[in-house]
Amino acid sequence: MSISAKELAQKLNVSPATISMVLNNKPGISAETRDMVLSAAKKYGYDLTKYSPYTEKAKNICFLIYKKNGQVVSDTPFFSALTEGISNTCQANSLTLNILYVYANQPIEPQLKELFEKEYHGVLLLATEMGREDFPPFLQLPCPLVVLDCYYEDLAFDTILINNVQGSYVATSRLISNGFKQIGYLKSSFRIANFEERADGYYKALRDHSIKKDFNYVLELSPSMESAYSDMERLLKQGIPLAEAYFADNDLIAAGAMRALLEAGHRIPEEISIIGFDDISLCNFLSPPLSTMRVEKHDFGMLAVKQLQSRIQNPTQSLVKLELSTQLISRDSVRKD
Repeated sequence: MSISAKELAQKLNVSPATISMVLNNKPGISAETRDMVLSAAKKYGYDLTKYSPYTEKAKNICFLIYKKNGQVVSDTPFFSALTEGISNTCQANSLTLNILYVYANQPIEPQLKELFEKEYHGVLLLATEMGREDFPPFLQLPCPLVVLDCYYEDLAFDTILINNVQGSYVATSRLISNGFKQIGYLKSSFRIANFEERADGYYKALRDHSIKKDFNYVLELSPSMESAYSDMERLLKQGIPLAEAYFADNDLIAAGAMRALLEAGHRIPEEISIIGFDDISLCNFLSPPLSTMRVEKHDFGMLAVKQLQSRIQNPTQSLVKLELSTQLISRDSVRKD
C-alpha cells in the first residue's frame, strides 16, 4: 500500500502544507526541499500520477493572445501559422489547447479570472504588442508561463523570440552587397519591441558597411497592407525622395508600399528594390514576388510548447531565452547587379 501525504510529511519532518505545495507544483519552495520531497515520494511509493505536473505530460495548455490595438496582432498569415504550429505540437503531445484573447482596453484581472479558476498546467503568452508596463498581472499567474515574441531584461520569464536584429542585418547587408548606396527603411509607425530590434539591425548594417544614415529615406508606414498602401500613396504625392532599395519591417508594409510605387509608375526591381520580413504566403503572389526574411513560424510555435512542457516538469530550472534565426529568401523584388 502506498504512503499517504501525511505520512510522507512525518517521515521528512516537514508540514503537510509543504508536501502539498511541492506536489501541486506551487512556488515558494526551495529547490532542495522540492527535490527531497519528490525523491522521498518515489522511494516510498507515493502515487505522483494524481498530480498533473508529475505525470508524463501536462494536459491543459492555454494560449493567451494579448491585443493592445490589433495593429500588429491580427488575423494575418503570420499569426495563423504560429497558432497552427502551437496547435499541431499540442496535438502531437496529447495536450489540450485553449486559446483566449486578452484586450488591453478592458480591465485585465477579470479577463484572467478563468486562468485562476480553471486547472491550466501552463500558459503561452503572445506578447507581441505588450510593453514592460503590461506584464505584472501575467507574472502572477498560478502556473508556469512562457512568453512569445517579447523580452525585457528585468522581467523573469521563459521567452521564445525571433532574432530580429540578425534578420534585418542580413536583409540590409544583402542590399548593400548588391551595390546599392541609398538604402531606405519602410518603418512601422506603430512601434513594438520587434520593430525596434529590426531598426537596430538595419542601422548596424549601415554602420558596418560605412554607409551614411539618411533619414530622408526612412518612411513611416502603418503595419497593415491597406494602411501602408495609403500612407505610401500620400508620401509619393508629396514628392518625397526615394532610395534605390528598402528594407521593410514586415511583409505587409512591403506589399502595401510596392502597390503604391507600382501604381505611381515606378518599376520594381529595376528602379527600386525591396526586402520584407516574415515570409508570409502572400509574398509568392505579389508581382514581382517579394524577397523577405523567413521566420519558421511552425518551429516558433513548437519551441514554445516544448519549453512550456520543460518548465512544467522542471519548475526550478534556469530561465531560458531562445531566439529563432531567420533565413533570407531571394525572389524578384531585388535587382541583382
